[in-house]
Amino acid sequence: MKRVFVTMPMLLPRLSDKAAAQLLDILALLHEGMQHHYGPQAQRWQHRQRRLKPPSLTRASPPWPDDQPF
Repeated sequence: MKRVFVTMPMLLPRLSDKAAAQLLDILALLHEGMQHHYGPQAQRWQHRQRRLKPPSLTRASPPWPDDQPF
């Protein structure tokens, strides 16, 4: 099954400077905690995905010496 990525705009509420800084601190702490807990597991999965992905068989041919870029 092919993955489909959809970009959706996020309408975030306006925050005071202090609230924005606190929110970013909380998100950073959550990210660090998740990275510590799930990081090795995610790295194993990424490593397996790289091994399973076949190397690209198509290589870009070098341009002819007289080719103009435009």
